[in-house]
Amino acid sequence: MTFEIGLLGKLAPAMAKLAEIGFKEAMKKLNPSDFEKACICGIKAADKNKLFSACEQGVFEDFLKSLLMGKALPELLKPFNDQEKPQVEFLVAAFNATVPEHKKIQGRFDPARLHDWLEVFAETYFHKTTGYLRFQVAKADDLKQLANWFDDVKFAGLAVENQEIEKSEKLAQIFVMPDVWEEEKVDIYRLIQEELVEGKNLQQQMHRETRSGRKFLASQLLTQNSSNKFVFLGAPGSGKTTLLSFFAVMLAQNYPEKLGWDSGIDCLPILIKIRDFARLSDINLLDYARQFAEKTMSVKPLPEGFFEYWLEDGRAMILLDGLDQGKLI
Repeated sequence: MTFEIGLLGKLAPAMAKLAEIGFKEAMKKLNPSDFEKACICGIKAADKNKLFSACEQGVFEDFLKSLLMGKALPELLKPFNDQEKPQVEFLVAAFNATVPEHKKIQGRFDPARLHDWLEVFAETYFHKTTGYLRFQVAKADDLKQLANWFDDVKFAGLAVENQEIEKSEKLAQIFVMPDVWEEEKVDIYRLIQEELVEGKNLQQQMHRETRSGRKFLASQLLTQNSSNKFVFLGAPGSGKTTLLSFFAVMLAQNYPEKLGWDSGIDCLPILIKIRDFARLSDINLLDYARQFAEKTMSVKPLPEGFFEYWLEDGRAMILLDGLDQGKLI
């Protein structure tokens, strides 16, 4: 039997089990997708020796769901509670205790090889979960420093006797959400044809057609656009940089509802100033983000693959400020 990830299904129901058995502290550190991914990586690594190849397709997967969300779960939560590796002996006991509930798996594997199988699983699972925990700790530090860095808005003025020359305020306290116009996509090939055949002015047509969209608050950008990809255009001083900073600060301070999202959404904002990035010729965007976080914002050294982890998991938002101020290569 070759283990197929799709047959295992989602392990998110284990989260309800966590509350049921009282692991509240683990739930604060544990993301359902992280738990699922760590389990899957452990199973894939252990299954290379084909211990359960004699099982019918689907039988072992059903058994695993019962095991991981049942008797083995307290042992699997150890990395999230005290950083300890799951004890293989306890996993073996949990495995053997679950077997009688699944008659079809009995006699379909070699019990003498079970310990080695679970040893590989536990080692891989522990490596993954500790890595995810490091990412969570690093994220908390990154968000704290990001909020501190972009939340202060400084005002400068002329020197006046007995008055401050510079003053700062918190962004969230003074920010006024602007309106935006949605520019509809232009069928450039159709417009070119109309220019050639009907003699219409291409530039005038593009200008008219790209200003025919809807008007709404900028806070709705993330909910109005299903792909969450947009370009924010505006004249100098219209508030583009301030808006992106507001997005980043609200996510960093865990106020996604102010951006139209549900509370509790886990998203890492990655704000990149293209003007500064363009000055560096031998660095990519994520390397620049790391350098900015560690050297400019004084974030503690980030673990390898930090930004890639959040992006690949769909829990990050890249905010590029000033696309016209440099070239993206």
